Amino acid sequence: MDWTMEAGGMVPPHLHKYSDEHFTVTKGEVLFTVNGEKITKNVGDTLLVPKGTPHSIKNPGKGQIGLTVKYSPCADVHRMFQIVAALDETNPGSIMNMVKYFYLSPRLGLKDFSTPQPAFAMTIMSGIVTLIGKLSGWDKLIDKFK
Repeated sequence: MDWTMEAGGMVPPHLHKYSDEHFTVTKGEVLFTVNGEKITKNVGDTLLVPKGTPHSIKNPGKGQIGLTVKYSPCADVHRMFQIVAALDETNPGSIMNMVKYFYLSPRLGLKDFSTPQPAFAMTIMSGIVTLIGKLSGWDKLIDKFK
């Protein structure tokens, strides 16, 4: 997957239970925090984050950064992107598309893509997402993505 992040952007602390994550920096300077250690990488540099390792990503610069990211094994990552892309067709650019995915994922039997850190955050988030999903009638989406 190739992606970009604007100046000041960040991916909050999380971990992947089922996949190693391999980054290659394609543009700019990227600040990773891996297991509490700050690591700066530049264009052409790579970083492997083993599964189960807490990490975050930040763009500390004034310009855009670019990364190529690979997940190994892919687990259900491909399904996550298929589902979010399909949801985005109906509601382009909405953060609720990812929230809907987190509602649908366990109901479809998919492996978790990532777990927010600290761990208790996932318990809180799951409860909130379940409440929103039930009240919003998102169960009707389950058959669409089986």
